[in-house]
Amino acid sequence: MRTVRIDLDQQLLAAAAAIMGTGTSNATVNEALRRIVVHDRQLRHLEKLAGIALSGSTVPEVLAVEV
Repeated sequence: MRTVRIDLDQQLLAAAAAIMGTGTSNATVNEALRRIVVHDRQLRHLEKLAGIALSGSTVPEVLAVEV
């Protein structure tokens, strides 16, 4: 893994750590990044499903979920 030096808002970092239950800054940042990626994937899948529902399509292959 690459090391990157960044300045973080300490209050925001502490609040995020409390929400996620992480114990270190590194774990908090990595968990936050993981969650935003998962969130984006979920949003894209929901948009895809909404498009399918609105089009009336029932093709099973279109409903396959990417991992």
